[in-house]
Amino acid sequence: MNITYINAKKVIASGNYNPTQMATLLDLYVSYNRITIEQYQELMDMMNAQQEQPVE
Repeated sequence: MNITYINAKKVIASGNYNPTQMATLLDLYVSYNRITIEQYQELMDMMNAQQEQPVE
C-alpha cells in the first residue's frame, strides 16, 4: 500500500477537502502512477458517496 493512497483516503474520509481540488489531485496521482486505477476509482467512489449524503 502506498503512502499517497493512504493519505488521500484519510483526507477524503475526514470530509475536510474541496471536492474539485481533490478530484484534480487524484487525476494527477493516477496519471503520474502514484496510485493505481483501482485505488483512483475507490477514492472517487468515496468522494461521490459523500457528495450524495444530505448535509445536516
